[in-house]
Amino acid sequence: MMPDHPSSYENYKIKQNIERLEHKKSFNGATCLVTLYMPHGTSIPDVTQQLVDERGTAANIKSKQTGKAVIAALSSILNRLKQIKELPKNGLVIFCGMTQSGKVEYYPITPTEPITRKMYICDSRFHTEHLREQLEEKEQFGLMVLDRETASYALLRGNHLTFLRNLSSFVPGKHGKGGQSQRRIQRGTEILAQEHLKRAGEVANELFLNVPDLKGIVIGGPSLAKDNFVKGNFLDYRLQSKVIGTIDTGYTGEEGIRELMEKSTELLKDVRYLEEKKLVQKFLQELGKDSGLVTYGQKQVMKAMDLGAVDTLLISEEMDVIQVKIVCSNCGHKMQENVKAKDFVAFEDELYKRACPECGVQKLTIAETKDFVEELGKKAQETGTNIEIISIDTEEGMILFKSFGGLVAILRYPIRDM
Repeated sequence: MMPDHPSSYENYKIKQNIERLEHKKSFNGATCLVTLYMPHGTSIPDVTQQLVDERGTAANIKSKQTGKAVIAALSSILNRLKQIKELPKNGLVIFCGMTQSGKVEYYPITPTEPITRKMYICDSRFHTEHLREQLEEKEQFGLMVLDRETASYALLRGNHLTFLRNLSSFVPGKHGKGGQSQRRIQRGTEILAQEHLKRAGEVANELFLNVPDLKGIVIGGPSLAKDNFVKGNFLDYRLQSKVIGTIDTGYTGEEGIRELMEKSTELLKDVRYLEEKKLVQKFLQELGKDSGLVTYGQKQVMKAMDLGAVDTLLISEEMDVIQVKIVCSNCGHKMQENVKAKDFVAFEDELYKRACPECGVQKLTIAETKDFVEELGKKAQETGTNIEIISIDTEEGMILFKSFGGLVAILRYPIRDM
């Protein structure tokens, strides 16, 4: 059964492509970069005719250089459209044009979710914003922990936890007086406690009511305060209906929020933040048990992949490295460099201005590029291996990247002599 939402790896690839496209610039700042959005069901012949008409119009552009660049981009797209019989179910987005490299570059992207806009734009930049919107985790959860003295609030969206506010009350602690004084103090304390709950509700209303796509609210606390808060209807009725559970926690403040999140796994099971923590924790647990069901290090992981023994690969999002093979077209000198994917466009610009270390002539060109994570993705597809891209937004994500080099594997079975 296919998953009903894109995997973290699919989202990673789209995000990576978007970032590269956003760094692309048009040749000489000209309006010659074409963006074409085609939802599923779009008529290919109709699009073809539109582009043929646009190509005819481009011949009249005042700047001959710009006109030629637009015609070259449209011709490149038209040639490729001839090979497309039917659009993918989520549609197709094409980016094509003469970039700062002086070459016409063509980038087709199949979205992870259906696109609904049919759009043609010719500009000095590629328009990726509608694809980027798809990557944004829209559903959010409100988290709140409180006791008789404090209340803390946070929002959880995907794998991003945002602390919003800490609230303190004036409810006094225990006292040693007795008799009428004790009863009077108790009454006063109860009044202040009720005021605190009322104020905690007002702040919750203020923070959560206008949050778009708020899927639910989880409330925690180390005492009866949270139960009294929920039963007392201190929340606006629109938020009250979104309370999906209450959890006992031993802490308040930001530490209490984190504890609440950890204990809310079932309630928040679709939230990526918790999924990532759970995946890395599984690896660490197996490593601690010395079960032989995990391995790490590029050499060891690749060997396990070759044997088809890897069930799940955990890859840090910081592993986005491209291996670039460079050749000098003047003397034939060859070399290789590793470049972060997000820096690749700037690297290209710098490379064309760089002199060859062998002959001193500015004739360096890129002969081949190899994306390490993409290569792993292809190998994983061949062996039926799951891939999970792990952010560094969690403590576990940082451990994966800093302590294990950003690449580990959970195995189907133990491998000897690793």
